[in-house]
Amino acid sequence: MSEKLVQCLIVIGDALQAVSLDRLRQRGGWDWDLFDEVLARVEQQTPQFQALLVTFLCSPEARRADQVAALLAVDRLSAAYTYWTRLFPPRQNHDDSMFVLSLLHDLSEKVEHAIRVIAPPAE
Repeated sequence: MSEKLVQCLIVIGDALQAVSLDRLRQRGGWDWDLFDEVLARVEQQTPQFQALLVTFLCSPEARRADQVAALLAVDRLSAAYTYWTRLFPPRQNHDDSMFVLSLLHDLSEKVEHAIRVIAPPAE
């Protein structure tokens, strides 16, 4: 079960890598196409992530508190990101773009942390 959850997190993380500082430098900055692409990819994965999260949380196996906290942090921030950016899409000004980028970077950090906490240690 946790393998599917990790794979879903990896897909979300890969989508978020499009807005990493290195990738933005390569692209020459933030633009509407990038905004639409990343938002669509995160939204596309959200139902699957939430379904896997529910299954993970309802499993009879004991769950560590750090795993639950990491997954709930991803769920909260991805919901906030998709909600706020659909209601208030960034305009082509610096402040709006920075707000969206900060949400994306925060979400990326939460996803990376959740993967580290959930994934079994490498042997």
